[in-house]
Amino acid sequence: MVLSSLPGIRSAEGHWLLPAKFVNGMKQYVERWTGTVVVGLQAGHEPSGDLDNRQWNPSELPFEVRIVDFRELAGNGGPLLRRSILLVTPNHLLYGLGQRCREQGGLLVANTELTLTTQLQIARSVHGWGLSLLKTRLWLLLNHRRALAEIRSAQGLQCNGTPTFEAFGRHNPTPLLYFDNRVASELCATPKEIEARCEALSRRRRLRLMYSGRLHPIKGVDHLVPLARRLRDRNIDFELRIAGDGPLRATLEAQIAQHSLHEQVRLLGTLDFHDQLMPMLRQEIDLFVCPHLQGDPSCTYLETLCAGVPIVGYANEAWRGLQRLSSAGRVCALGRPGALADEIEGLSTNLDALKALAMSAREFAIQHVFEVEFERRIVHLQRLCEAAELRT
Repeated sequence: MVLSSLPGIRSAEGHWLLPAKFVNGMKQYVERWTGTVVVGLQAGHEPSGDLDNRQWNPSELPFEVRIVDFRELAGNGGPLLRRSILLVTPNHLLYGLGQRCREQGGLLVANTELTLTTQLQIARSVHGWGLSLLKTRLWLLLNHRRALAEIRSAQGLQCNGTPTFEAFGRHNPTPLLYFDNRVASELCATPKEIEARCEALSRRRRLRLMYSGRLHPIKGVDHLVPLARRLRDRNIDFELRIAGDGPLRATLEAQIAQHSLHEQVRLLGTLDFHDQLMPMLRQEIDLFVCPHLQGDPSCTYLETLCAGVPIVGYANEAWRGLQRLSSAGRVCALGRPGALADEIEGLSTNLDALKALAMSAREFAIQHVFEVEFERRIVHLQRLCEAAELRT
């Protein structure tokens, strides 16, 4: 059973409102898991902000969807827990579920993505400075203690990215580190593609940069135009493609016009992942710019490395840990567009170093493509089940 924070919304015709990406992920569990797969949702009315939300006829879904009262489940348990393994992102409404599972024959596996540091960073970007931020910080600090207690009581722990693995792994007897992404091995760049891309750059000498993702302040998108201005002022021949959409799109358009950056910076809008974004990264991009200020384990990192494209990014928790393991890019001071420009300028004159980073990116990513990481997660769950049966 996967307990999700998505709202449980069902139409009058009985159709469930769910994001396509979530449904596709659940289908992977169905294909690999030998038992029944159930999604538990709390009753809701307001749709999530996912752009790929759509109505699903229950007959289209190879898994069951149930409305679950999280607080009731954590407080009293019930038939859902018996001989079930529950995969749950820590949620204040579910604290106590680990103990209920132990009492009633279930297994709890916590799935973590955000450290306290990253949660505090996100809160600051959402609330700004003021009383609202102070209240949110206090709540997060108190909630963190309870989340740790729940992680300790869980029989297993799956950590998306190095930050929560380093922060929480020691608090659970069976932690697993994985890197969430949606790139199958056939989508990865080949060494020949990287060679061709580097050869083209050596002839052209115009560095092709890219950012893809939400155009939102939380992603540091407002640092992209200041970065482009610094690169132009240093007489670096470059182009920066920005893919995605969000609340900062109009601001970016205005800044590009204000600073006459039309020849260097292009807004591409939202690209189809398989048919547009990945082919462009593999064949046309030399370096990815990642100004993320917070350390959430974005899929963007692994997906970019799978394309054999190095990353120059801020030293947030997620990229700092991943760069240390992969040697697939450069880390620079958090929140400083000038530091990003320094790294990009250095690589623009050292194409051998850029090529080495690209090869390292591919080498690391091919070991962590979607099917590999998902299989590791399934095996981890299966072993927890086997161990529980041995104990009984």
